[in-house]
Formats: sequence, structure tokens, C-alpha cells
Amino acid sequence: MKIQSMGHEVERWTVIVEEPFLPADAGGRVETFTFLSAAVAVGIRPQVLVPTPTELDVTAYEDALPGAAVIRLPRRPGPMAHLGPRPFAYASRPVGALRRALTVTPRRADAVISYSCRVAHLGEQIARAWRIPHLVRAHNIDSEYFRILTRSTSGPRSAACAIEYRKLRHAEDALHHSPDVTCIADISVEDHAWRRARCSVRTMHLPPFLPGSVTGGAGATGGAGTDAASGGVPGRLLFVGSLDTPTNIEALRWFLDTCWSSVRVRHPDASLQVVGRRGDPELVAWLRGHSRVSVHTDVPSVSGYVAGASVSLNPMRSGSGVNIKVVEAMAAGVPVVSTQVGGRGLGWTPRRDLLVADDAAGFTDAVCRLLAAPELAGRIGEAGRAFVSRELDPNALVGRIRSALG
Repeated sequence: MKIQSMGHEVERWTVIVEEPFLPADAGGRVETFTFLSAAVAVGIRPQVLVPTPTELDVTAYEDALPGAAVIRLPRRPGPMAHLGPRPFAYASRPVGALRRALTVTPRRADAVISYSCRVAHLGEQIARAWRIPHLVRAHNIDSEYFRILTRSTSGPRSAACAIEYRKLRHAEDALHHSPDVTCIADISVEDHAWRRARCSVRTMHLPPFLPGSVTGGAGATGGAGTDAASGGVPGRLLFVGSLDTPTNIEALRWFLDTCWSSVRVRHPDASLQVVGRRGDPELVAWLRGHSRVSVHTDVPSVSGYVAGASVSLNPMRSGSGVNIKVVEAMAAGVPVVSTQVGGRGLGWTPRRDLLVADDAAGFTDAVCRLLAAPELAGRIGEAGRAFVSRELDPNALVGRIRSALG
């Protein structure tokens, strides 16, 4: 339903997000907030549904997204959500209250967007009731994440992850053939290829929305007294990522156990900043036990840390989707060293847009090359920034969503 405003039609979307996204202090939250900001900027009026088990500061959200209407949906993440046939992500975001509201609410949107596969079941309810197009934004392959957890843990936890993996595969199969889904938009090129081979629903690759692409790169992340394009603080390495995520913990442990001492031998003044949220005290203590490693948890913004880095590290050993931290660093002109897994998703060119290595010796050498050669670091950083500016224009991405919704 388009409404009239100052003689023009106003497009309205109902957007269901995975969780509260303010403060935008982690990759998925940044991407969600920037998508909504981009939609508002081109004149779309979003109604944003936020599942959460706690109260929500609606005024803060509506101040951050002028013109949006924000509504809290109930979430029940207790132990009972694990017991039924549906995945925990679905069961902990129940449909009952929404379904009841839809029976007495006239159509208030032209389209519904589930901004995560974990809320697609809620979007299906709205699409069915209002008979409107429905796009599902897929940030990764959830079943793959739980397959990794099953393999990397043991005992009861491994068994629980295996059960959740099977539930998620069943839910993914249903989503891939749902009559209430118009399109599934994967953030990663590789995930799109995986899904396209399994779907009767239309699929597309939709790169991430990032503040760097909105502001033209380094201006989005500038920090006091530093210039990322010229190399940041000499010798400063940066790792950004949630510190309660198994894949991030695995990456940090691998780098510090196999690469860090060799980097220090070749560059004794090198330092590493680890920036993330929800750090387990044991993990934080282990990190701080390493020489010249500092840990910064639950910071309001990572932008100053990115701007001050000479090199951004992404030593991921497993995972899917796109590592938003790579794109944020590139947008700021900071050169990136990544594994192949960490560098997947957007079709970057190794040795031009970033350096890629999977073994400890190669990863160490790539880091040390950038620290020793500011001209090379500047060239890689500028190429990465040009890629982000060229490929991740937010207006074009919103236009692609509009086209997919038809």
C-alpha cells in the first residue's frame, strides 16, 4: 500500500530484523542499521519489527531512523525453545502474537523483508496475510555454522549442535520452496551459488550495506590523529569480531599460537588490538597474557580502532557469509590479510584488493610484508577501498531489492 505524501507516493516496507541492532557495534548490526538507513535515505518508510526478550527503547530507534516506525516483537529464548521440532532461532521468535495482530490489522506495507533467515518464518506470516512480496536477506548458511560447531565441540554440546543442525537443514529446505517467499538474497557469492542449486524460490547475490560505502570510505571511520590511507599507527595490527563466536575464537587462537611470535621476531614493535563484544573473561585473560596484545571489549564504536590500524587481520579458519570486518577495513583504506575462508563472499582479487594466505608461514609473511613496505600497504589499501566504493553503493543495492520485489 503506497501512501500519498506532498503529492508523491511513499513506498512502505515492513522489515523484520534478527535482534536489537543499536548500538551498531558488530558486523551484522552495522549491516542491518546501514541497510535501514539507506532505505530511509531514498524515501522508503520502513516499519521495523524487532524481536527481543527485553524492553526496547523505541524512541532511540526512531530517532536513529527518521520516518521509521519501530515495534517490539516478543522473543522467548528459554530452554523450552530447544525442545520442539523447529530450530531454536525460529522457536525463540514465536509467531503467535504476530499472527493474532495480523487478523485485525489491514495491509500496511508494499513488501516485507526478513533481514535474516532466522526471522523468515515471521515474514512468511505477513506475506501470506497481506499478499505482498517477501524478500529474505541471508547473512550466512545457518546449518553450516552448526555443522562446524558439531565438529569442533564434544559431548552433550556436540550432540545438541547436531540436533540443531538437522532442524536447520529441514527449515532451510522448507524456505527454499516456500510459496510465501519471493526471493532469497545472499550476502555471499559462494552462499548464493550453494542456495541457487537447492531452491525453487528465486535467489540473488546482494552484497552488504556498509557505512564506508555510504560516506565514500575512510571518512566513515576516521579516528583522531590517524589517517588510514597513509597506514595508521605504524606496526599496529587489528582484529575485530565478536568474542563469543566460536569461529572468531578459533581464528584468534590460531593466529596467536602459530603466527604472532614470528611476527614479533621480524617486527619487535608490532602490536595487536583485539576489539569485540561479549568477551569471556577466560578468553580475555588469555589474550592479554600475550606480549603487546591489548583487548577492547564492548566499545561504542570500532571506527577509531579501524582508522588507527596499519593492517587488519582476518585469520578465519571456518564459516560462511561475508566477514563484515573485512569490508569495513577496506572502506577505510586499511590493507587486509585474510585466509581464503575469511576472504570469501564478494569476489575480491587476492594480491590486488587484499593478501590471502592459509598456512601460518604464508599468513605471517603477508603481515610482515605489509608492515615492512608502506607503499605496498597503501596500494593494497587503496585497491580495497576502490572495490568497496565501486561495488557497494547503497542506492544501487536498494534498487536491486526493489527490482527483486517486483
